[in-house]
Amino acid sequence: NIMECSSQMLESLQFKMGAVWRPENLPHSQLPLCEEVGLKHGRIHEVQGLSSDGFAFSIIAKAGGDAVWIGKRDVIYSLSPLAIRRYFSPSRLTCALCLNRKESLWAAEQALRSGGFETVVLQLRNGPNLEESRRLQLAAETGGSLGLIIIDQNAQSSACQTRWQCDPIASNDSELLSPLWRWTLTKNKEGQLGSWRVLRRKDDHATGHVVMVS
Repeated sequence: NIMECSSQMLESLQFKMGAVWRPENLPHSQLPLCEEVGLKHGRIHEVQGLSSDGFAFSIIAKAGGDAVWIGKRDVIYSLSPLAIRRYFSPSRLTCALCLNRKESLWAAEQALRSGGFETVVLQLRNGPNLEESRRLQLAAETGGSLGLIIIDQNAQSSACQTRWQCDPIASNDSELLSPLWRWTLTKNKEGQLGSWRVLRRKDDHATGHVVMVS
């Protein structure tokens, strides 16, 4: 489901806001990743590294509900339904195709504020600056959604709750599906930092479930 970033998208977001839930009724809960760490709803979290898309797919799968992925044309058309199906049903994902950075930031702000999506993914070449990230953070607090910002190149000083570095690692274990990852928490406003080896077993193929091992 790909929509151009336009009034059509805004109307869809407003419909979801009224039809799915009201933001004031959504608790800002935490999505647990393991015993030591989780991702808070109503906050934005930044992700970097070659396996950022796998991180985002895993979070969408674990969070449940509908999600939106926002980015420019090359980003949106690189998303493979076959790859997504390994984690969750592609029918849960709306893709918003934007012309430029300004439009992408606007679309993410609207999606976060609407409360119509469990997870909002924004993919940018360079991360948001402090002013941009504060606007996104305020929108996330209003709507209660979990915001993920995938940064393809450079991160900036921002208001993000956490920042993750996600990279692939090699394994010869026949019981595990490839790729496997190393998720490193490099910024955390509330709690510890750390690094985890992330495993996904064959019997978890359909659910996108992962296991984090420190």
